[in-house]
Amino acid sequence: MEVIFFLFLFLSVYPYFIFPVVTYIMSRFWGSSWLQRDLLSRVTIIISVYNEERVIEGKIKNALLLKYLQELIEIIVISDGSNDRTNEIVLGFKDPRVVLMAFPKRSGKTACLNRVVPKAKGDIVLFTDANAMFPSNMLTKLVRNFNDKKVGLVTGWTKYMKAGNEGEATGIYSRFEKMTKYWESLVSSCVGADGAIFAIRKALYKPLEDDDINDFVTPLQVISQGKRVVLDPEVFCFEEQSEGEGGEYHRQARITNRTLRAIFRNPGVLNPFSYGYFSFFLLSHKLFRFLVPFFVAGTFLANLYLLKVSPIYIGLILIQLLFLGLGLANILGKVEGRVTDICKFFLITLSAQLTGWIRMVRGVSDTMWTPQR
Repeated sequence: MEVIFFLFLFLSVYPYFIFPVVTYIMSRFWGSSWLQRDLLSRVTIIISVYNEERVIEGKIKNALLLKYLQELIEIIVISDGSNDRTNEIVLGFKDPRVVLMAFPKRSGKTACLNRVVPKAKGDIVLFTDANAMFPSNMLTKLVRNFNDKKVGLVTGWTKYMKAGNEGEATGIYSRFEKMTKYWESLVSSCVGADGAIFAIRKALYKPLEDDDINDFVTPLQVISQGKRVVLDPEVFCFEEQSEGEGGEYHRQARITNRTLRAIFRNPGVLNPFSYGYFSFFLLSHKLFRFLVPFFVAGTFLANLYLLKVSPIYIGLILIQLLFLGLGLANILGKVEGRVTDICKFFLITLSAQLTGWIRMVRGVSDTMWTPQR
């Protein structure tokens, strides 16, 4: 039972703390960068929206102000059944580069992308969200990565800002996640893309299933075609920090559900003989991470069994209960601080992942959602 306890304990911390260190070491010994050089390619920026009247005007203005050869930019707004003023606001832009493709009946983001991407004029297609704002030089930095013929998809990362532009709110975990993906990119390809800012060579795009999560499955398709998926740390967007634990919980539950479905639908990517180091990254970064709720439960139950074996196990169970208590107290607004924020983050994450598993087993498909803004 002690062996089982320490095995579950190791697996509980491995995806979040040990795997990033292993990836860093691998990048130092086996990593290789890719060619980055200024490049001018025609780019289509696709903004997927549903009832985004509050932010869509600012988003389009932001895209139009990007420092890039203007005649090489096309902006397509995909409106998936919006019934507010979103379509009206988009049509108010008389710039010929701005195109509205509105679908009256909701079918989900991925289904809309399948219809629109083939119509894009750009050789490179950039996917983004309505609330993700770009630095003016973002497009130049993003496109330069495609000078390397081996690169098929480039992702950036999201820098979260506090409400009212009162400073950056990006946490330690988000920064560590960014660097982990960068280290993966140096070794082979990173796992998944940031849905708010990633671009693909249009020729590599393949239609997805309607319930596929495009920022995870599209990179898998690119890798299956022998191309590289990389994260450029200098490519990022700004988003206002989301409010409320409820929204974060539902977002992570949806992502867990859809990502698990994608992995089980594409099991071949876990074969290291076909996908090399990337299979190890996918197993550790995603599948093992989604299994952490079960590993934590196993650790706790084994710890209970071992309470009479040694006082050490009494101390370990108290640490787990303290972690749980601090997380709940933070959620309830009773305490604040960096340590309790971390406890809250993991508590929300684990409960959301467990919900994602349950929904997947029950056959629930999270194809559509309403932005929490």
